[in-house]
Amino acid sequence: MDELLIRIMTRLVRVHDEMGERCFEEAAHRALVTIAQTVQVEASRKVGIEQPKLGDGVLPFPTIPSRPSRDGVA
Repeated sequence: MDELLIRIMTRLVRVHDEMGERCFEEAAHRALVTIAQTVQVEASRKVGIEQPKLGDGVLPFPTIPSRPSRDGVA
């Protein structure tokens, strides 16, 4: 795990040095979003919720199934 973290940090530092602050911030933001998507997919898998894979594009935000209202209309 330590080696992978060092590789990620080294890559981001290199992006900053060679491409500038704007590119660095975009790369770092995308890395964080990808980490969050990976965690969401894994958490959904563990609880048995069918979710799209990471390569399928936008992941839906998990929602609570709707309950019928008091008058019986969902």
